[in-house]
Amino acid sequence: MKIYALAVGTVIAVLVVLHLKATKRENTRWAYPLLLATFPVYYCIFAVFGSDYSALLGEFLVGVVFLAIAFVAYKFRSLGTLLLLATGYIAHAAYDFYHNLLLSNAGTPVWWPEFCGSVDVLLGGYVAYLAFSLHKKPVVA
Repeated sequence: MKIYALAVGTVIAVLVVLHLKATKRENTRWAYPLLLATFPVYYCIFAVFGSDYSALLGEFLVGVVFLAIAFVAYKFRSLGTLLLLATGYIAHAAYDFYHNLLLSNAGTPVWWPEFCGSVDVLLGGYVAYLAFSLHKKPVVA
């Protein structure tokens, strides 16, 4: 396990949340869905970087699932879709941790699963927290 990658991922996740809060973007419909939508793109870039075009197809197909979750969470803001978004982050963390068993992608850095997985878990937990916070407040359109 790459402990430094976990630590850096944790710091990055905290900085992302603090930045979104400070700039008031956390309250927008698009901030956290857009962030989830970008994560699968990295694996596609890694496949291109590693000239592993068979992995590119696999990464793209898996990425479509996360793009769909992000789109639904963006389009319909509710407790259920925020929980779906949180589940998407956690599912992406699981994908990160089991990536090498599922797909062989020559371009993926060896430290990436721990880094991205820690970011995903923390953001997923925070989005779940936001979902339950939203549930307690009256929803304003």
